Amino acid sequence: MLPVAEPPQWALPDLHSPSGCFETMRAYAGRIFRLPQHLERLQASMVYVHIRLEEPLPQLGRRLVRALEASGCREAVVRVALIPDARRVAAPSIVVQPVQLPTPQQYARGIRVAVVPTKRFPVSQIDPQSKFSCRLGSVMAVMEAQLRGVDEAIFEDLMGYVTESTASNLGVIKDGALLASPRWVGLLGGITWQTLTEAAAGLKMPVREAPLTRHDLYNADEAFLSSTIKEVLAVTMIDGRRIGTGKPGPHTRRLHQAFRALVRKELKLKAGGRRGRR
Repeated sequence: MLPVAEPPQWALPDLHSPSGCFETMRAYAGRIFRLPQHLERLQASMVYVHIRLEEPLPQLGRRLVRALEASGCREAVVRVALIPDARRVAAPSIVVQPVQLPTPQQYARGIRVAVVPTKRFPVSQIDPQSKFSCRLGSVMAVMEAQLRGVDEAIFEDLMGYVTESTASNLGVIKDGALLASPRWVGLLGGITWQTLTEAAAGLKMPVREAPLTRHDLYNADEAFLSSTIKEVLAVTMIDGRRIGTGKPGPHTRRLHQAFRALVRKELKLKAGGRRGRR
């Protein structure tokens, strides 16, 4: 099925166009998961990079839903990009595509990652909680990961604390607790990650935020990445070091199962992914 795109309406952008922002959402069985939270994060990004829309956010939300319905995609990724014109006004560009998940083998075996030399901008320069359009740091990090023969790259901040991957939050399991670096070290507050913390609470799994280093990663019992598309994907090797048993661990599997159960409950879906009766 071909992607359905809603073409942008703006005039040719000026040289300030790299200061745009974007948001990526996941649709399950034809429904966008946590659309209000995604719109709220988009609004925060707009404020940070000084962009405004000529329509209210609820109207944009309705356009996203209509674009998803027009695409005919049931399991999809919905993206909206805001590139400002010279007046700092943006018209949304909306694209809907069938979701491309990690392979079953990656979920079964886990993936390999590496901590790369490229650094994200420090919070004092550009706050990574804003999903801005200029992603050169992520492009360079992906290239470094490919040169190392691994699946993903992990960032450190300038102090040596681990933050996140190029497009995912990073979590580790130690002694039955879910650990992650806090936002203030320089990482995006993921909506999937927030959902996972709710799932962890349902499992009575402690959740702790503390600055993590490579020492913490290497000594973790389990590690995983979480994102809109990946959901929960085990990491079994970091910098050539085996993590835990070298296989996806039981806590990671439980978290993924609990996450999917929460999605089904929130979207009123049946176990097979079909929409249930309201």
